[in-house]
Amino acid sequence: MALPIPGARLDDGRLFSPHTTSSPHRARGRSTGPSRGAGPVVLSLALLAGCGGSSTGAAPAESPQPGPAPAAKEPFDLEKALAREADELPAREIRAADWSARAFGAGEPKIEQKEKLVAISIPLGTDNQVECFVYNTMLDSGEVIRNFVELLDPEKVEVSRVMPWEISVHRESPAVFVEARYLVPTASGKAAGLLKIALHADKEHPIACLHDEVGYVRTFERLAKGLFDSFESKSAAPKPEYTDTVILRLDKVPVGFETSDLFKDENGERRWLARSATLMPRDPRSLHIEDDASNVLIDPQGRLKGGVWIETSGGKTNHRIELSQKTNHQYEYTGEVDGKKVQGTFSPAAKAWLASPVATASELARLLKKKGGFDLKQQEYMPGVDPTKPVDVQYLRDASGAVTVSMKTMRLVGNLAPDGRPEALEVSAGPPRLTLQRAYVRGKL
Repeated sequence: MALPIPGARLDDGRLFSPHTTSSPHRARGRSTGPSRGAGPVVLSLALLAGCGGSSTGAAPAESPQPGPAPAAKEPFDLEKALAREADELPAREIRAADWSARAFGAGEPKIEQKEKLVAISIPLGTDNQVECFVYNTMLDSGEVIRNFVELLDPEKVEVSRVMPWEISVHRESPAVFVEARYLVPTASGKAAGLLKIALHADKEHPIACLHDEVGYVRTFERLAKGLFDSFESKSAAPKPEYTDTVILRLDKVPVGFETSDLFKDENGERRWLARSATLMPRDPRSLHIEDDASNVLIDPQGRLKGGVWIETSGGKTNHRIELSQKTNHQYEYTGEVDGKKVQGTFSPAAKAWLASPVATASELARLLKKKGGFDLKQQEYMPGVDPTKPVDVQYLRDASGAVTVSMKTMRLVGNLAPDGRPEALEVSAGPPRLTLQRAYVRGKL
């Protein structure tokens, strides 16, 4: 059972705490000055739908008018503006293509069918509408979020904070919520802005929602979650036999997820599909975003027969590795790592086929039923750690019942679920605290 923490890289030798208010990495174009609520930056709908380019435009400053001087305005209160929420709104039906959903709004949603997605504009009765996009193919969750955040052009706006605030599971798929606070210069001072992003990582129809307006955080969250929960597709694919999702947190901040699904083929072989995204704070103004995906083929005996592993970050592929069984307990790997081709063969030290994630979990579940401790050592394939050979992994339960998972220089301590999968584990690397917590499970291995 591989338990690497994708994206949990060290930044200058340490993980950066999300609660730190200063950083050794100074943001480009950062300047000091008073904040004013002149208005939000309005993002182009066309750019949002395509997840590309950058375009911002601040609300224009008012031109002076002849006549008596206007009365003094009350000073802008940013915290008060951030706390704004919309009143209760009625649910609205949304129907397009072969799916339907519900979302509350102040008026009927506007629906526009595009080539690869359906765009939905939902009014809240505030200055800006919520814009949602329903895609018709699986996406890299972290990459989608990165593209939306980068619409805040650093040459036009000053990003002051980017942070995930929620990761939750809806219809067996995780949803990530991120906010980006920023300032934009205007003729009358700096305007405060707040871009809120929600991405539901559904395998068939991912949904992204955005709202660019100061405040309305919980309103946006309720709207997006309602849309994610109510979505129904007439052409939904068969559900996996088993699925689970774990959430990664840095202290109390959710910074990533991993979802694993087990599918059974007609010939008795099974496939283990795992996908993850991490949004690790590098400093208060930026995130290191990484996506990982793997598709592992399992033979009827539970052994790893082959698979594909892909890791991407910053719009680039870190590695893409294919693995296949050969003869005499030998595996062949081929692919690219950091743009360089790699190819070769290896044989596990035990001169046996590698155990799949399912076989590993099943063996751990058997050991967990027994009293006392246990010490399971085996080799597992983790191309993100080393694509050229398997990694030594140890699962050790002590007299207290705590389980330690050790590999290379990483140690995780905590509990496994009765089915042998992770329940609650903490990375032993010192502050800030990095934890994995199971959030959802259905089915049996």
